[in-house]
Amino acid sequence: MDRKGYVYILVGVTTILLASWRMNLSIFYPHLMRYYGVSSVTAIALIATIASSISMIAASFLGILYDRMGPSLLLYIGGFTQFISAALAYFMKYYPWDVSMWLWYAGGVAVGLGFPALTLSINPTIIRVFSTRPDIALAVVQSSNYLALTLWSPIISRLISYMDPFTILLLLSIISAIAMILCAKIYRGFKAVERVRQGSSGEVPRLFILMLAPIFFIVTSSAMLLQFVAPIVVEFCEGFGIDFDKASQHYVPLVMGVSGILQSLGAFVWGFIARRIGVLKSFPLLYALQALTAFLIIVLSRFSLEAIIVALWLRFLMFGGEPVIHMVLIPTLFGQENLGKLLGIQTSTVMASSILGPVVGGLARDITGTFTATVLLSSIFSAIASAIAAIIVISRR
Repeated sequence: MDRKGYVYILVGVTTILLASWRMNLSIFYPHLMRYYGVSSVTAIALIATIASSISMIAASFLGILYDRMGPSLLLYIGGFTQFISAALAYFMKYYPWDVSMWLWYAGGVAVGLGFPALTLSINPTIIRVFSTRPDIALAVVQSSNYLALTLWSPIISRLISYMDPFTILLLLSIISAIAMILCAKIYRGFKAVERVRQGSSGEVPRLFILMLAPIFFIVTSSAMLLQFVAPIVVEFCEGFGIDFDKASQHYVPLVMGVSGILQSLGAFVWGFIARRIGVLKSFPLLYALQALTAFLIIVLSRFSLEAIIVALWLRFLMFGGEPVIHMVLIPTLFGQENLGKLLGIQTSTVMASSILGPVVGGLARDITGTFTATVLLSSIFSAIASAIAAIIVISRR
């Protein structure tokens, strides 16, 4: 591997780190609810469903476009969508919620196109450049995605103390756009790297299709927690007598910051586990541990806030292995032929789960009045994913 390969991974890591501040988007939810006087979290979180819907539709097309055109075009598309979302978010401050919600949701459309453009440009490029060890290389790339929680959660929480959330959304979106455009210029050199040629057969492997079912359930489970982690922490804090301001300015950044480090660690751990025991055995094991840790949050909720936080951290540690295991499945079991296409289909499945997760999780909270129901549903969906994955592995013996 020449130096150019490591330049690609360094630039990819930096770009994802700067563009992944939206993993902390739930930090804005309580503030937007208070700003507009909205009582339903589902109305705010609907942006995640809209973005995921667009990503689900666009991912397969963008995967094929990657196979034909390479990563740069996708990154330029992603950068352009970030500029659009920046403008839409900023103008929200001048209108009441019945108008601003349409700008908020339109921004979700732009983000929905930009997200798969980012992931389906950098991830397959890293897989092909590091073809002999994609598990560890992907763990490095995914670590930047998770470390964004650690980097951005305290920054966003501090910025909210000094300026309105709309200006913050504007500035962060511009940073994302610039990072993606610069990455596109550097990744233009990928044409000098030997790429796998399109094969004559475009058939999707049957095993790959079967694996999409447990992936759907596990990502739905994780989306319920990821989209509502900030309000979940706030609710548990208030249950132990901690006021909203202290919960949002101290405990939320603490939980999300440490979670980012643990997810980054989880990516490396599960990358090594996949190499050690095989990716087929790894993914049902990962899912079972996610179900266990989600259920543990509920069990410990009656004891202490510290115990709840530790359980949340364990759940995020397990989540860190999810994307790594999912992406390594493709080159390990199916080779690199039509890599972009298969990653695009897998991404569409992930986005479909991301549509369902926030809606089901938000409705569970709105109906019951507590996020405990959301956490319980997350545990159930993880258990279903684990069972399906185990059946697939056993049937292949």
